[in-house]
Amino acid sequence: MKLFSNSNEFQNQTFSNVNLENQRITNKLFFDCEFQNCNFSYTDFESALFEDCSFFNCNFSLSKIIKTQIRGVAFEGCKIMGIDFTKCDTLMIDFSLTGCNVKSCIFSNLCLKKCIFYKSDLIECDFVNTDLSETNLSQSDFSNSLFHNTNLFKANLTDCINYNIDPLRNNIRKAEFSLPEAITLLNTFEIKVSL
Repeated sequence: MKLFSNSNEFQNQTFSNVNLENQRITNKLFFDCEFQNCNFSYTDFESALFEDCSFFNCNFSLSKIIKTQIRGVAFEGCKIMGIDFTKCDTLMIDFSLTGCNVKSCIFSNLCLKKCIFYKSDLIECDFVNTDLSETNLSQSDFSNSLFHNTNLFKANLTDCINYNIDPLRNNIRKAEFSLPEAITLLNTFEIKVSL
């Protein structure tokens, strides 16, 4: 924790190969910072702010983000597991995921319009009542993730796999899907389709 003990605000800094497992980084402000290969497992980020920051190959297993503000943040190649994103400051949440391993995370009731969830594994995640309109979800794996009353208006789900989306219980109007996976949208109707 000595790394962040001298100041409450950090700007245009790069942090590499830092192990902050089980540490508290609370009430800290980060602007335009870059984090590379950092371990944030079980780290407490309560009331922290990350604005226009980038995380590359970082581990966020079971991190705590109560009242955390996430604005314009990019996660690339990160491991993000067991995080309840509804605990952060949901009035301003804006981030992108690229090539990330995301498991057992909760995104329910969040407005993630126009966010990016690209080429990521989103396994056993909760998207109940989530606004994913105009979001790029392409080339992602949604194994065992829950979609219910989810707004997928104009969302891009091309080349996505393993999703289970009921078109009667979710808004998929003008969303983009790819064959053959798009055939699963008919599962609700209990019909057989011959190819």
